[in-house]
This record gives sequence, structure tokens and C-alpha cells, in this order.
Amino acid sequence: MKRIFGTAMAMTLSVMLACGALGIGFYHLEVARAEEALATFDAARADRIYARLEKTLETGRRIPWIFKTVREDLQVRRSRLSYWRQDYAAILKETAANGEDEKTLSPSLRFIRANARYRAITGKQNREKVIRDLGQSIRDYAKTIETDPTFTDAAFNYEFLLMLRDDIAGGRRSTPFRHPGAQKLLDRMKEIHGEQGAEPAFKVPQQMKVLVPREGDEDPNKRGPEPGKGSATKKRG
Repeated sequence: MKRIFGTAMAMTLSVMLACGALGIGFYHLEVARAEEALATFDAARADRIYARLEKTLETGRRIPWIFKTVREDLQVRRSRLSYWRQDYAAILKETAANGEDEKTLSPSLRFIRANARYRAITGKQNREKVIRDLGQSIRDYAKTIETDPTFTDAAFNYEFLLMLRDDIAGGRRSTPFRHPGAQKLLDRMKEIHGEQGAEPAFKVPQQMKVLVPREGDEDPNKRGPEPGKGSATKKRG
């Protein structure tokens, strides 16, 4: 009886592992399709794929230890996609967490939230609101570095916003989002492709130097006649 029970347990465990491996393989296949859509700038198709995956993973949400890592990875990917689409409000809404949920945010997700909060600042906000939003992004960057000290991008953004906030609060710099044309500049900075390139104002002439290789036994001091100055070859007969 014990032998039959052990065999049944082993078979059940094998089936569960096989189903888990199949599910992970399906997830990576769908992620690859979403990445392919992003490579062709089809963000809408990538978002539909991520939405289907999220709906599929909802079945395991009641059991926290099943596909937990996969769900966290999917949340980071969806937030990154929203960031590329400049939907910063959606990121701030989806990552709004309190208590234990706030402590368990992954460094990547916290980093994206800090970036989105900074990008969401517009020229319509007053000075106090700008300073408060910068402070929240700074705290997110600090928490990201505390969790992952190798997160160099978060460290760079932390130092930059810290100096920017202190300069604005101390009156040494005006709010950079409220000067004339600031919103247009921000919109251009937030584009997914960056600023459009242009031809340089002047071109540097290219000076090419041709080097002709010589044979190993060739004497560089013995040169033949200059081109065009040699005598013509006469044929006999």
C-alpha cells in the first residue's frame, strides 16, 4: 500500500513539474512575441499580449508561491511599456502600494515609478508640488539603491534629482518646467525615439593616406622610374 501511495505521489509531482515547465515555456514564448512587436514599434500589440498573460496568471494569484517571479516580471514589463508610451499616470496608479506591498516592490519597478513621477511633472504645477514630487522620486531611487547597490542608473538619477531639488528649494535655480517653451522641450525629451538628428553645421574634410605594402626583400632605397617617365618597351621582330 505504501509503495502504491509513493508511486502515486511521485507521478503527481512529475505532472505538476511538467505543467509548470510548460507554463514557463508558454510565458517566454509570448514575451518573445511582445518583444518582437516592440522592435517594430507596435506597442498596442505588445500591450495586448501582456494583458492576455496577466489574465492567464490571475488563476495562480490565490496561491502566492506559484508563478510569483513570473508575475513580478510581467508587472515590470507592462510598466516599462507604459513608460515608453508616456502613460505615466497609469504607472503611478498601478504601482501605488501601501504597507507590506510597498516594501515588496522590486527595484526595477520602483525605479520605473520614480522615472514616471519625474516625467509626469509639467509646467502647470507650482513650485511646492514640483519639490514634493522630486522628493518622492528621490526616496524611490534611494530605496532602489538600498535594495540593489549595483543599480547604477538609480544612483545617477538620485544624485541628479537631489541637486536639482536642493537648487530649486534654495532659490538658486528656477523651476525648469515653467519657463517659456518648457512644455514643448519636455514633450520632445519624452519622445520614445529621442530628438531628431540633423546634419552638422560644418564638415571636416577627410584626408586619406594610402599605404602600399612592400615585399619583404624589397629595398625602400631602390626605386624605379617615376610614373610616366620610363622608356617605352620595344619589341623585336
